[in-house]
Amino acid sequence: MCRKLLMLFSVMVMLGGGVVTAAEVGLTSVLYPENKQVKLPISGTQRAPAANISGTVRFGSGQSSITLDYKQLPPAVLFGGDIVSYTVWAVSPDGVAENLGGIANDGVEKGKMQYSTPKRDFAMIITAEPIATVRGPGALVVFFSGTPSDKNVTLKAFTYGGLAEREEYISSDRESIAGMTYTPEKKRSLPLIQAEKAVELLDRFEAGNYDRKNYDGAVATLAEAQGVKGGKQVDAAQRSLVMAGQALSQTARMMEAEAEAAKQARTAAEKQALIGEGAVLAAELGATSEKLAQTESRLARTESELETTRVQLKRANAQASSLTAQRMAMKEQLEAAVGQMATYSETDRGYVVSLSGTAFASGKSELTTDAKYVLAKLAGLLLTKPKVTLILEGHTDSTGEEEFNRKLSLDRANAVEMFISEMGVDSASMNAEGFGPDRPIAPNDTIGGRAKNRRVDIVLLKK
Repeated sequence: MCRKLLMLFSVMVMLGGGVVTAAEVGLTSVLYPENKQVKLPISGTQRAPAANISGTVRFGSGQSSITLDYKQLPPAVLFGGDIVSYTVWAVSPDGVAENLGGIANDGVEKGKMQYSTPKRDFAMIITAEPIATVRGPGALVVFFSGTPSDKNVTLKAFTYGGLAEREEYISSDRESIAGMTYTPEKKRSLPLIQAEKAVELLDRFEAGNYDRKNYDGAVATLAEAQGVKGGKQVDAAQRSLVMAGQALSQTARMMEAEAEAAKQARTAAEKQALIGEGAVLAAELGATSEKLAQTESRLARTESELETTRVQLKRANAQASSLTAQRMAMKEQLEAAVGQMATYSETDRGYVVSLSGTAFASGKSELTTDAKYVLAKLAGLLLTKPKVTLILEGHTDSTGEEEFNRKLSLDRANAVEMFISEMGVDSASMNAEGFGPDRPIAPNDTIGGRAKNRRVDIVLLKK
């Protein structure tokens, strides 16, 4: 059990004790100026393919918007073994690495990916991983950000030591894919290959014993993806990946709980043995005077009262820490889930995720594939928090017929509700409303203002 738990933590890097050993990498963080686009050079390591990657970063309104352009980037499956995905990270000088998301590429066509982070001062690395949703970067670093030529930025060199050495538990067939090319498979898309590896990890760690629902869902959805082609295959494979990630996370949590229970049982046994030894000593000292016995009794009562006080204080501190940790965990999980198509904020009503109008075709209520991917990640988070109540609020700008806009806003809110419900979130915990143009958050007399007003707000109500 302990070895298997250590192995799983080395994959997911979910908790502080999960990393067995760590490697270091030298980076340069960039403090980006307000409302100015900065070109960010991206260089490859000796392990990287001969791809061309460039980036731009713009910080404004509390968010850094990142665009990565890539050409001739072969997929990470070329590493072989368990490696199937690229993951992009924002690493701040204080040693905190944020998973910005994976790179969707086919190794032939050029592509563009967009990410966002609340960080303003950070460096970037790209690692090759067994699953794109890992919570910490592995040591297989393939690309890293360099030094911009822009004189308006502030630079800081630092060493990041949080790269998890996973070689003992996660294999790769080769150390480098420099000079290699990839020939796409005709029947298997990259998301399908990634989903197949994720399900293989589920079996390796016996995740079905800990999260049967998500395990069965990942396996069934993988089978669905293997039976179809094209976009249907990609959609089903991505859903399988989401459920596989949830099952791996739940498995790690439950295995940790089992390990903690075993530890507590050993502690209780040791304590009982000490109590038994104390009883023997007490019997041997039975001839001691009554005065000494009374003194020991008073001392025992005093120690018991002190211990009770310590336990109460510890419980109060634990409760306070738990509340703080829950709030911070929700914030981090939402920021990781919403991606580039949505924004996150915390209001008096609760947490608000705003899904932009680009999540739908113009004048339509059907969700785009990218929007479904973002909502699938959000649904995965919501499934771990079954008591959360959602209000789904559709909004439009002021252009067009008001009656049409009001219906369109409700249809889009209903579309979000239906998709999240299909991902397993209880529909009874959600309520969809359409407000049309009645609640703008920006002036409608500019293109940018109207774009902000076209949105679906997902409100996680505070209890």
